[in-house]
Amino acid sequence: MSSSQLPLADDLYLAAHDSARGRCLLTPATQGLGLAAALLAELVLWRRLDLRDNHVVVIDDQPTPDPATAAVLGQLLREPHHRRIRDWISFLATGVATDLVERRLARSGLVQRKEKRGLLGTKVRFVPADTSSAGWPGTRIRISATRGELLDTSDLVLTGLVLATGLDQHVLDTLEAHEREHLFDQLRRRLPPMLQHLVGHAEAAVGDAVMARRA
Repeated sequence: MSSSQLPLADDLYLAAHDSARGRCLLTPATQGLGLAAALLAELVLWRRLDLRDNHVVVIDDQPTPDPATAAVLGQLLREPHHRRIRDWISFLATGVATDLVERRLARSGLVQRKEKRGLLGTKVRFVPADTSSAGWPGTRIRISATRGELLDTSDLVLTGLVLATGLDQHVLDTLEAHEREHLFDQLRRRLPPMLQHLVGHAEAAVGDAVMARRA
C-alpha cells in the first residue's frame, strides 16, 4: 500500500466530514456502505483478497499489520461459506466498518471522541481533530484533477467511492466539466477491473439503501 496517504477507508471517512464543523455529510447507512467497500479494497491492495464472479476470495490468510483490515480478514476466514461481495458490504456496513475506521483514526489522533448528553442518554460521535485533516482527501483529488495528474490506485478507488456514495456533490462540486471527465476517464482506463467491480457493488448497495428509505 502507498505510504503517501492514509489508509483508503480513513481518507473516505475524513472526506465525508464537513471541514468546518466536523459534521458527517452522509447518512450513517451510506457512510457504512462506503467504508465497508473501502476496507475490502484495502485488503485487495494488501494482496489478501481477490474478487471473482461477485465473490470474495482469500488469497493470503496472513493478518495484515493493521488492526482494522486484520479484523475484517479474520471475520472472512471465520465465515468461509459466505463470500458474496454484496453480502460482506452489507454486513460490514451494519456498524462494523465505521467502528473499525473510527478506532483506527482515533489511535492516530486524527479524530476525537465527543459526547453529548440528552434526555435519552449520551450520544457519542467522532469528529476530525482539525479542519485540514478533514478537507485534505477531497482537496488532494481536486488538485490532481485540476492539474490533469494521474491518481494512484488507492486514490482512484477513493474517487470511485466518493462518486458511489454521492459525496461528489460536496467534494468535487467545484471541478469544471473537463476536469471531472479527466477523473472519469482514469476510472474507466486505469482502475483495475476487480476494484471497478467493487465500486460498482458499493454504488448499487447505496442505491438500494436510498430506495429503501423512500419506500
